[in-house]
Amino acid sequence: MKKRHHNSNTRGAIGLSVETLVIIIISLVILAGGITLIYQFISGAEEIKGQLDQKTQDELERLLVSQGKKVALPLHVATIGRGDSHVFGLGILNTLDITKPFYIQIALNKVVDEAEQDITNQVDLQQVQSWVFYDSGALSINSNDNHKEALLVQVPKDAIKGQYIFVATVVVDNAAYGNPQTFVVNVI
Repeated sequence: MKKRHHNSNTRGAIGLSVETLVIIIISLVILAGGITLIYQFISGAEEIKGQLDQKTQDELERLLVSQGKKVALPLHVATIGRGDSHVFGLGILNTLDITKPFYIQIALNKVVDEAEQDITNQVDLQQVQSWVFYDSGALSINSNDNHKEALLVQVPKDAIKGQYIFVATVVVDNAAYGNPQTFVVNVI
């Protein structure tokens, strides 16, 4: 009788070990899937970040080089469906005598609904500002050189329809550089 009792304990221990092993394997598969998903999001964002279309590139080049504007944001109105995205191009021309770090700051200025009523106080400002992806770190631009930065606007599927007005300000030495640039996102 004791021998039988010993065998059932061994079977129970083996059963528990197999269950533990299955849980560990499933956990590793889920972890690997999560890491793969994060990698795809990051590489997808990098790919989108670098995609300024040729029309935007040409217009930025014209405004920065030909007209000597310090800050330019051409083609500044876009109609974007909920769940879709759009890339705006912001150009900066360093007219200073030395290389300086430039910073981009973007803020939501106003939201107007389809009936043109101001609904800014009805939206979560932090959440709407998180729609815009850009390099918020220091941009080192040599004297008399220019830099083109992609501003990706990703509108969530649950966004309120309306017109979202953003202001992009370039800052150098804690002061605004050039004129603030307005860009408009019409969410449909």
